[in-house]
Amino acid sequence: MADTVGIIGAGHLIRHMIPALAKGPERFVISERGRETSSDLARRFGCAIEADNQAILDESDIVILAVRPYDTLALAEGLRFRQGQAVVSLAAGVSHADLAPRVAPASLDVAMPVVAAEFGESPTLLYPGEPRVRALIERCGPVVVLAGEAQFAPGAVHACVYGWIERLIAEMEAWSLDHGLAPETSRLLSAQMVRAAATVARERKDTTMADLVGELATPRSFTGAGIRRLDGQEVFGHWRRAMDHTLDRLKAGSAE
Repeated sequence: MADTVGIIGAGHLIRHMIPALAKGPERFVISERGRETSSDLARRFGCAIEADNQAILDESDIVILAVRPYDTLALAEGLRFRQGQAVVSLAAGVSHADLAPRVAPASLDVAMPVVAAEFGESPTLLYPGEPRVRALIERCGPVVVLAGEAQFAPGAVHACVYGWIERLIAEMEAWSLDHGLAPETSRLLSAQMVRAAATVARERKDTTMADLVGELATPRSFTGAGIRRLDGQEVFGHWRRAMDHTLDRLKAGSAE
């Protein structure tokens, strides 16, 4: 008999995960919180809706906690989990060490997917990697199981950078439109160039990133001229400092 997956919290991220998760045999029960999203998912994917969080837990084999980070610990303390249940938290900045005692005796994983899960393209951090949870999350894209919790916060910064890359694509698209390219061409070129670069970086594992860049940014190349301009304005230094700042906020458990 297939497992039941209970989802507490029906917000933006869950809306993009369910299209991938629902491809499996499990039954899905979603909390009524986020009524517009839960109703849409029920209509499109046959998910059941339940108003009471404890009722969701009582009928679920796997539980996804998808509420706001600052609500997660208090919510978990008010619920009764059971032995053999697998819980996965999507709350950024809420550590495994802090949350695990509150969901005991259930097991706990922490995960960090992005909205590309809808298309099976989310590189999802997972710790420690309970087999049922991993099998479920793999429908959203490649799962990166971490060796220790200390790696989770630096890894989670990349989930934030995902949004920055979307902003970069938006800037590329806007520049292209300003210079006369058609809207559909501007979007496709901007997005596909980022994807093409990412594909080469992923697949050519035996070549360092410095060498990959060096192959393109030769001294008299236009690519090299652009990179020298960016370096001169400390663009990449600012990018790294933004990553440092985001890591500090994740460790502090607050985006403010």
